[in-house]
Amino acid sequence: MRWLQLGAQDLKKNAQKKGKSLVRREGERSFGKDISDAAGALMGMGRGALADLMHMQSEASEFVLQDDHFEIVTPGRIKSYKYDSIKSIKMKGDKASFIQDQGSIVVKPHAYIVSGRLKIPIGWSRNGMEVPYEVLLDELAARCDVEIEQAG
Repeated sequence: MRWLQLGAQDLKKNAQKKGKSLVRREGERSFGKDISDAAGALMGMGRGALADLMHMQSEASEFVLQDDHFEIVTPGRIKSYKYDSIKSIKMKGDKASFIQDQGSIVVKPHAYIVSGRLKIPIGWSRNGMEVPYEVLLDELAARCDVEIEQAG
């Protein structure tokens, strides 16, 4: 989560620097260049705002593990599921489908860290410590008393 926060802060700082340089620009000026630079600065501010929004959304989303059920908390909604209602768990990539008698639940990472071709799911916070995403799925599987199956 802190990577999203740091990324959002960096994007906003860079956009502010670019915006300030537009105001102080001296020397050769052209209308097309000014419009292009202003659009670039706005895009940078938009990216910073989007990263900030993603960070806030991921901070507001959580999985709460209770004694007999778990809750998926997202902004504006809390869904509760009993452990004994889960009949199987099927993994496909980073998404886990929790199959119930009637319907299913998809659990997926709230966000990813991307570096080149590498895409790593952001983990979750457990008792104040950051824990890898896979540990959440293992914990849920153990509490539901089912094995995680890999979907082909």
